[in-house]
Amino acid sequence: MAKMMSPNTTIWWVPDNVNWNPAAPSAALLTAARNISCAVVSGYTLNATDSDTDDSTSICDGANVELPTYYNYEANITFFRDADVAATTSDYAKAFAFFKDGRASGWLVRRLGYLSSVAAAATQVVSSYKVISDYPQDVVEDGGPIEFTVPFLPQGAMDLNRALVA
Repeated sequence: MAKMMSPNTTIWWVPDNVNWNPAAPSAALLTAARNISCAVVSGYTLNATDSDTDDSTSICDGANVELPTYYNYEANITFFRDADVAATTSDYAKAFAFFKDGRASGWLVRRLGYLSSVAAAATQVVSSYKVISDYPQDVVEDGGPIEFTVPFLPQGAMDLNRALVA
């Protein structure tokens, strides 16, 4: 069985119907968001990747030129799922129920350095990633629904290491 992710990591799901502003992230909005941390196993991917670049040069450039254009990020999260598929109350069952149909649109917000049980507060630093969930994939192919991975499709908005406001 996979290990849980670091206990000093918190991941929230902020759906589109919440007025999330990644340039001024609100601690109050995160308090009302869905904390999905306890259902996440280690090995999740939620980070920036290499930017696309433009390496066009002009006749006046004396050497190679490479400028960043679009920035890129990726998000895939593997969740535990209860072996009892009829379970409905655990964090694992709730995460599966929420993401099982795909196409959930919102923000994945990550905070490092605090236990997931610590409330969001002003000055804590978060990173926000705008995504749409794709359909989950069963990690274990033996018929036992123990883990599933949700690929999240980037939607062109990311803001890293921004301090929360009250």
